[in-house]
Amino acid sequence: MKAACLLVMALMVPRVAQSQDLVTKPIAVIREVRSTARDFATFRDAGWSALTLAQIGASSADAFTSLNNLRACVNCYESGPSRVFVGRRPDAHKYLLGGAIEIGIEAVAAHYFRNRGAMQKWYWKALWELPQTVSLYEHAHAAFRNAAMNLGCSASSPACR
Repeated sequence: MKAACLLVMALMVPRVAQSQDLVTKPIAVIREVRSTARDFATFRDAGWSALTLAQIGASSADAFTSLNNLRACVNCYESGPSRVFVGRRPDAHKYLLGGAIEIGIEAVAAHYFRNRGAMQKWYWKALWELPQTVSLYEHAHAAFRNAAMNLGCSASSPACR
């Protein structure tokens, strides 16, 4: 009987450890988000903060030019990977929410990798910079493409004023 109880208790130990992971992992994520927000607000890491600000600016420009084009052109629709998240004809609040989620996740991930990695390794620096840099490029490229679109507007067209 005693051996059976020990066996049952031994089998229950991993379950207890797994249930603790359900509590400790979200707490660790919350701590990282709090640390990221503090470092961003205090501009503690200038390189990372500048990259995050540039990413916010590029995504804002992309959203602004996309909204202008969607308002000016009735037959136009959102294309590309963002269509999955914001829809074919999004409003400003969808761009705002989608951008906040995208930039938030990438900023927290970059902050985590930058503060927890071996910075003497060349590949580690590229790892923390890569997601935000790619996103920055994609948003800046989309903003320039949207601004250069010829929607067939004329001076007398009411939608293009």
